[in-house]
Amino acid sequence: MMILLSLFWVTDMCVKVEDLKFMKIAIKLAHKGRGFTEPNPLVGAVVVKNGKIISYGFHKSFGQEHAEKMALKHVTEKNTTLYVPLEPCSHYGKTPPCTDLIIKKRVKRVVISIKDPNPVVGGTGVEKLTKNNIEIDLGCLKDVYSEMNRHYLKYMKEKKPYVTIKAGVSIDSKLTDKYRKSKWITDKELRDYSHSLRGEFSAILVGVKTIIEDNPILNIREKIWSGKKLYRIVLDSNNIMAQDLKIFMDQENFPLIVFSSRNTDNKNKKVKDHFFVKSNKNGLYLREILQILYKKGIASVLVEGGGNVIDSFLKEKLYDEIILFCADKLIGGKESVELLSSGMSTSNPIIFKKREILEFDSGYILRGFK
Repeated sequence: MMILLSLFWVTDMCVKVEDLKFMKIAIKLAHKGRGFTEPNPLVGAVVVKNGKIISYGFHKSFGQEHAEKMALKHVTEKNTTLYVPLEPCSHYGKTPPCTDLIIKKRVKRVVISIKDPNPVVGGTGVEKLTKNNIEIDLGCLKDVYSEMNRHYLKYMKEKKPYVTIKAGVSIDSKLTDKYRKSKWITDKELRDYSHSLRGEFSAILVGVKTIIEDNPILNIREKIWSGKKLYRIVLDSNNIMAQDLKIFMDQENFPLIVFSSRNTDNKNKKVKDHFFVKSNKNGLYLREILQILYKKGIASVLVEGGGNVIDSFLKEKLYDEIILFCADKLIGGKESVELLSSGMSTSNPIIFKKREILEFDSGYILRGFK
């Protein structure tokens, strides 16, 4: 699993050294569920008594038991401290409220990084625990945990998926050569990392031109992602995809969602989730697409191309993160496909508020945040 950002690059928010120690462990445990819990959050939990860990757990995947339950279910000791980065839930969902179990197990103190922005929780978990005389400490490593759980926080706070744009480019920002052979831009090392990145997201999105020219299946091959459900999204304005393309394969594990224009003459649905949305001369209305994906429970989207699709997301600034897999090559050529070919104005350029660069033998990876 590719992780390009350090978990602990920010100043810690914990007053007690012991709290810092055990919350770091809880956050590392939470990371074990990356890619499998969405649209639920990443959560880990550690139960401590007299400075020693007596139990722990993490949310493994969507629909499975919460981290608090996994950590507490076999605990018999009273007056423990529970370290859990996200506020425990206080409502009935797929599982009973975690606050009830915490109270039942007579936990003395709960250390939390952040309150849950989910409106059905939103502070009620902390309130319920406080009313039952459980001590609450809030804010320990909140910036670290918020960074790691950014998909969930964006999904809950803004009611839209977290969008990451991914592209393999040459040093001179070419996406493909004049023969449209994009796979030769980056070497195998970077391509393998790029492919594995898909597992961190709820869905991947491409344009119909990529589907027709490359005929990809857009799945995940690595064993670490075995059993993961990944949505594949295709923007097909004129509804022209032939149904013998590979993208229509294995829809049980990799469900297909298609978006076409309301103005197209062909209104025949090719998959169950085939939506017809607004469009104009620049293409499909991306904001409407993101709204539909949110309602379907898709918390994060990896935009993989092609050039026009990436250009549209960049121009409308409908992204949270950009990941460039940069090869140590110069391609050149006026006919080559460029990143952001339509350009931005000098008064309104794309500026990264934060970035990280990783170097490899065949190039480097640039990860920038809006």
